[in-house]
Amino acid sequence: VRPDNPPGLKDKDLLGVPWRLAFALQADGWFLRSDIIWHKPNAMPESVKDRPTRSHEYLFMFTKHEKYRYDAEAVMEDAEDGRKRNRRSVWNINTVPTNGSHIAGFPQELVEPCILASTRPDDFVFDPFFGCGTVGIVAVRLKRKFIGVELNPSYLDDAMKLLEKQSV
Repeated sequence: VRPDNPPGLKDKDLLGVPWRLAFALQADGWFLRSDIIWHKPNAMPESVKDRPTRSHEYLFMFTKHEKYRYDAEAVMEDAEDGRKRNRRSVWNINTVPTNGSHIAGFPQELVEPCILASTRPDDFVFDPFFGCGTVGIVAVRLKRKFIGVELNPSYLDDAMKLLEKQSV
């Protein structure tokens, strides 16, 4: 069920939540450094018939300060000529099924460059929407510490089981 429209929006308008959040964080003093398109080549069909099926999501790179850590070398990608190049802003990464009750977990391949570009081993990674624990799993694999916050107890239970398997 869709809630009432915010002021200024009509029925069938996209709410634009990712961008509204980005603009609110900018207004609060954060620096929006990059918008990244997660292109999902294997996107699920949608029931809508009056617009294209959505096959992407946004990731935003925010910093709290003008100078910040970004390890471009850690996230270089292959170029057509066989050399390495700076990572581009469209990432083609398939969705993957989750093991548990969460229906929309992130693939580890999506999380890894985010952690590699912005942290060093033993740094902390914070995930305020922990879900099925993918960020924690990748953080542990990359020798980072993590803090995850999740409101849904069943998601948290699933995440803890996956993390326990990881540490065995």
